[in-house]
Amino acid sequence: MHAGAHLPTSHGSQERAPRKNLFLAAAIEADALKVAVRIRNLSEGGAMLDGSVLPRAGTPLVLRRAEIEVPARVVWQSEGRCGVAFDHSAVTVDEWISGNRVASFEGYRGQARVDAIQEAVRSGTVLPAEPAPPPAAPAMADLGERLVEEVFHVRELLNSLGERLVEDPHVIAQHLEALQNLDRASQILEHLGSILGAEDPGAAAQSVAMQDLRARLLRPSSANDG
Repeated sequence: MHAGAHLPTSHGSQERAPRKNLFLAAAIEADALKVAVRIRNLSEGGAMLDGSVLPRAGTPLVLRRAEIEVPARVVWQSEGRCGVAFDHSAVTVDEWISGNRVASFEGYRGQARVDAIQEAVRSGTVLPAEPAPPPAAPAMADLGERLVEEVFHVRELLNSLGERLVEDPHVIAQHLEALQNLDRASQILEHLGSILGAEDPGAAAQSVAMQDLRARLLRPSSANDG
């Protein structure tokens, strides 16, 4: 299933909200599982995720990105990806992208929110107190998450290049070793992104399947050399 693939509809003729292809770092919690994932496509009703460990279909979970947190349920899971349906659609795609909630009033946002507040004032409705805005976090606080996003972005660029190159049999015949190294570089980036996004990078490095990469990552410190 390609990165831009859509979740299957749960009911044969039921239409689903259009999805936007993305590449956003996030995290899921399901029972004892807490792991970093990437949001690959998204609508207000659901998303497709990829990650090194994902729960099975039917599992309830919580999807988190920065201050956004939404309960959901796994609809399908296959080959390192899964589709989830949100329990409610109170978060917009733009909010998921920014990781910040937009001020709303009775479900309205933007200019519609302003109009709804004005109508409530005219009708004498007592307005609820506006929640205090969250304190602004330093820009560097998100650097680790953004590094993970960039690692996986570079991996996708390499994969796209590799897919184009292998379409030409002459390129394969003349540059097979280089193409194999390109694929290997993509695999290394996949592992590095998963390690950087893990809560326990040391444990994630221990579980790397590529033996030579694992050996390089876990080699003894050379601080005393020279």
